[in-house]
Amino acid sequence: MRRARIQVIKKIHPSPPAKQRAVRRCPLVAAAEVTELHSRAQLPGRISEIGLGGCYVDGLNSFAADTMVTLRILRDQGVFETQARVVYSDPGFGMGLAFTEMTPNQRTVLEAWLAEIVSQLKLVS
Repeated sequence: MRRARIQVIKKIHPSPPAKQRAVRRCPLVAAAEVTELHSRAQLPGRISEIGLGGCYVDGLNSFAADTMVTLRILRDQGVFETQARVVYSDPGFGMGLAFTEMTPNQRTVLEAWLAEIVSQLKLVS
């Protein structure tokens, strides 16, 4: 009897969180600053995807899961700032954030960005 061989493939990209997202994320490349609320430690990063409920921040350094942070995203179209919680951390790659407290004005900024991104995606497809 022959035994089946099992190959283990090492992922190059960070793995998605264990839970499915409730809200779709869209691709976005923008500069980001993530600041830990208590120590005020700041990490630079780059947004790679975003949705109404959260985003992924690419960066060599990341905060641990469950860390509360302030997120600031800088684009030509303005600045978006909100409180968030680190949902998962991929050391050497980045971290997934869930937005926790967003002002109505900031939600309007984010919704406008997402509408712009979706309209551009439709033009490409």
